[in-house]
Amino acid sequence: MRFKITYCIYLIISLFYEVIPLMGPITLRHILTIVMLFMCYIEHGLKLDKFLKWYLVFLGFHAFVEVYTGFSAYIVNKILGTYLASIALYLATKIMVKKYNAGDLIIKVLVIAGVVNAFVAIGQFYGSRIAQIIPQRLHIYIKEEYLELYEKDDLHGLYVGGLMGPVASGYFLSATSILALYNKNNKISIYNWAAFAIIIFGLFLVQERAGLASGIFCTLLFIAIFTIHNRKSIKSQDLVKFFATIVVIYIASCFVSIKDTRYFQLGLEDEERPRLAFNALKWVINNPLGGKNYYYSLGGGYPHNFLVNSLLFGGVIGGTVIIGIVFSQLLKILKIGLAYLVRGMSSPLLLSLGMAYLCYTINSFFHNYSLVTGGEIMFLLWGMTCSLIEMDKDIINLKSYHV
Repeated sequence: MRFKITYCIYLIISLFYEVIPLMGPITLRHILTIVMLFMCYIEHGLKLDKFLKWYLVFLGFHAFVEVYTGFSAYIVNKILGTYLASIALYLATKIMVKKYNAGDLIIKVLVIAGVVNAFVAIGQFYGSRIAQIIPQRLHIYIKEEYLELYEKDDLHGLYVGGLMGPVASGYFLSATSILALYNKNNKISIYNWAAFAIIIFGLFLVQERAGLASGIFCTLLFIAIFTIHNRKSIKSQDLVKFFATIVVIYIASCFVSIKDTRYFQLGLEDEERPRLAFNALKWVINNPLGGKNYYYSLGGGYPHNFLVNSLLFGGVIGGTVIIGIVFSQLLKILKIGLAYLVRGMSSPLLLSLGMAYLCYTINSFFHNYSLVTGGEIMFLLWGMTCSLIEMDKDIINLKSYHV
């Protein structure tokens, strides 16, 4: 019980409180990371699996090039503040799933956080002062320019960040919209649909286009795989619930002035991003060691693309390692989907985790947050996925299935 409580606190801090200074550069998450690693040690959970070993190879190249280019202080702070925290969350998640069988508890915490985040985003979009000041009252870090817009009531539908900021909320809500449909009884209840409707509408109002597209795509993929396998047990009421959810979301969206949102703001930002990615890639070709901070110091911009970021952070060798990791993960997600179609599973937890992780991966091709930057929720989702596979090694072995 002590480990579960500590884990849930650490998860909430990782979601919403990345920066709470305690003393000088030391933050609350630094302290809790040490506590979490110590508890993992007590639980005999400080073991490097294949994923972590390869990830540390990438991290080694990233650290080397940052030190080599004169950014030692940055990489030390980044490792202690972000990468170590994500690794601690990964290790703790594996203990929660494998030793305490608490996968459902983690999903509940994530979905509740998604619903709360969505409610706040909805309130912010419609000008609720309470929703706008909630992050301030909870001392959640928000960029200064957003606070100024909130104070002036001058959002114009463009800056709806919920509790995490627009980009992070786009990632998180797209993934939790899928997790909201998970039910350990291998069915989708009215409560699942209600949570899904709230989260997907909040995602729509956050206006992260890649987040919304990936959320809809992966949700439909999840529902399609789930329905095909369970076609004999799917009842007409289930289809009614699904279409009722779509109708409710459509009616709610009718009260939104769509032309004032970012979905119709396809301007300079969209023309600039491909150029930024191309310039960064061209620089890496001429500088195969990489070095993202050195590149930024020369006036380079953020690539907003996972592949280019991989090479920029880790150079050609380190970048190739992290790209290989991600594509091996995508292969496993494909196997999970095929395995569920062929034989099915007692619970669709692994399928929902795979689709949620796919959401984050798709988003990383349009933004900077990814495994490369130490995305903590990606580590959590993959930690759960790996744990379930390790507990039943034949679960994605298609050769062992009989069609």
